[in-house]
Amino acid sequence: MAILSYEIVLTLTAFLLYYLYYKKFKFFTIIEKLDEKNVRNKLPRGKCPPSYPNGWYRLCRSGELQPGEVKEIKLCGRHIAYYRGTDKQVYAVAAYCPHMGANLGIGGQVKFRSCIECPFHGWTFDGKSGLCVNSEQLEPKIVTTYCYPDIERVTKNQKGEYIQKIAEGEVKIKTYLVKEIKGIVYIWLHSKEAKPWYDVVGEESDHLTLRAESINYVNCHIQEIPENGADMRHFDYIHASAMDIIPPWLVSLKWEMKTKNAKDSDFLKEMTHPVPRCRQYQKQLFDQYFKNKELIPYLNVLLLDGYVILFNRFKFHAIWATGFQMGPSTVALYVKSAIFEVLFKQSIQPVEKFTQKVYHTVFTNGYLPYWFSAYLLHAELRQVLFDVKLWNAKIFSETLRYNLKTYSDQALLQWRQWYSQFYDGAAEFEKGLDILEW
Repeated sequence: MAILSYEIVLTLTAFLLYYLYYKKFKFFTIIEKLDEKNVRNKLPRGKCPPSYPNGWYRLCRSGELQPGEVKEIKLCGRHIAYYRGTDKQVYAVAAYCPHMGANLGIGGQVKFRSCIECPFHGWTFDGKSGLCVNSEQLEPKIVTTYCYPDIERVTKNQKGEYIQKIAEGEVKIKTYLVKEIKGIVYIWLHSKEAKPWYDVVGEESDHLTLRAESINYVNCHIQEIPENGADMRHFDYIHASAMDIIPPWLVSLKWEMKTKNAKDSDFLKEMTHPVPRCRQYQKQLFDQYFKNKELIPYLNVLLLDGYVILFNRFKFHAIWATGFQMGPSTVALYVKSAIFEVLFKQSIQPVEKFTQKVYHTVFTNGYLPYWFSAYLLHAELRQVLFDVKLWNAKIFSETLRYNLKTYSDQALLQWRQWYSQFYDGAAEFEKGLDILEW
């Protein structure tokens, strides 16, 4: 009987330990909290491009927004309320109610399947059209609009009124285009309200499983972060260490990299991998991304080969990676080795002018143990934090000096030319950020 009891206790203990392990590592997260007292975002950075380039931005992960759930976010200088209707679609609208200015994303409720109700007085707005509506049939509410002739000095108009009538009829708030792609919700933000020129690719990665995610805050201009993917030489200085506890003479890393805009005429000639097994994997990715013809001008590609160096002498080709920069804020990096495949998705959310919220989301083969996915996130984040230390303290280079005899500096110059296309109208937009969106 005692032996049986011992076996039961041992079995229950094993189940408990596995449950705790499963709960901890099934979806492993490393989340840095925003330091409200941090002043690094106030440091002088030099003259910079506009802070909020045009493009698709991550809004949230699909699993973070349940039907009927309402949230709010400050993103690219805009205050946005977003929610999942009871029709299971995600909607995003300008956060402030045109009635009395309440934030719809704080205390707002989903109503009429696709609408959001203001928590202050119950005004309800359709997430598709932005119209203020009265019923489930989306019948428009008719309102009278007044304004101050001069709100800063509070003066009277010619009729002796402090507040004057300017319109009567329907009222609507601004709506944003959102798309839900492979477990991530994206929002289109453009300074001139232009329609999307491209779509983010929904990668063919059903064989990979969402396993982990990190969130970090970085204090720099947004362009500094994606530019890292075109900076070949920094790998030799920043990312040569394998692990802190291993001396570099014993084990070190060596990286070889190429980068190019997908629309360049010599792209395939320059970017095709010389190793057959790598070339076959690369071709599958190119076929997947290049079939989206509208994306090609807004797509920058990088190839990265990682080598392990033992005793500063023996060199082994450990991994090969292909990265796709789609627009100003989204990168999909596919990492392949002999035993596993990983997709790292980097997304940047500009919170303020020099405060970026950076996500790294990890998808791995389902057969890999959960702890290994957590280790991969740690390993990748360790390399990222080397960069963060520099980003937090550097200025933006307005005057550019390149050694164009080197391929690495040629690539940096070409990358900046490519990225500059995302700033159309952004400077004028930033000047008007105090204007409410209704």
